[in-house]
Amino acid sequence: MEIGKEYLYNTDITGRTKVHSLDSNYKINIKTSVIYKGKDPDEDFHIFEITEHEYNLEMYEDPLIVQITEMTNKVCSIYSTLEVGVNRKGEIAKIYNKDAIRDKWKEVKDWLTNSHPIEAYEIIRAKEYELTNEEMEIKSIRYIHFLYQFFYIFGKEPLAEGSKSYLKREDMDRFGSGVVVPVNISVTEKLTEQQLSEWNVEGMMIRDDKMIRRIREFAKDNYMHPDYKVKGKYLYDDRILLKSDFTITEQLGEFFYYHCYMDTHLEF
Repeated sequence: MEIGKEYLYNTDITGRTKVHSLDSNYKINIKTSVIYKGKDPDEDFHIFEITEHEYNLEMYEDPLIVQITEMTNKVCSIYSTLEVGVNRKGEIAKIYNKDAIRDKWKEVKDWLTNSHPIEAYEIIRAKEYELTNEEMEIKSIRYIHFLYQFFYIFGKEPLAEGSKSYLKREDMDRFGSGVVVPVNISVTEKLTEQQLSEWNVEGMMIRDDKMIRRIREFAKDNYMHPDYKVKGKYLYDDRILLKSDFTITEQLGEFFYYHCYMDTHLEF
């Protein structure tokens, strides 16, 4: 990417969640700009400024979830502009504009307190604690839709054709249990007829006994077998992302299901 140039992306997200007997379909549209600022002179990080210009929840069928989503989106708005350092593994490793984020949080906290004083109590308490712990805060923002998708294979190198080896990465359970899900991913590359690089990624959950036990405790189902898969396709022109589509699927037995499809493209 060219240093200092703004790249504007449009992301459409469609998904379905099931929690016990409640099914909800949703649609979200996000407009995000990315500016690459070069490398940190002191650390081995690439610096990006990422600004969310629009976030539209176009459909969500459960009215209770709409209220929760409204509060969650309000909290996430403190990260509407992020200046972050990304390491070679594609992980956000540093936040450079922490002071501006904390100033925005003061305003959001006041709004939550006045708009949803009872419902927002636990959200406020959790966020206040998170903001005192940079490692925890970084773990949280990694899973913001656009950031998660954009940096998923950043820094990765494609595997040799026909290779059976995998790269390991950690994802987070999507139902709020706090359980880390280990995933094996493969990344392959091919050249299109237009001389663009097409990267394909597939990932499957690693069967980890400790993780499965914790997930079963969360789901209150001692016999279920959790499943977690990711699949994506990225189109690059000399490492400038032109388009990507990405799918996450998670199932925790009979009562918990999550499916999310994200389609992102560069606007010219």
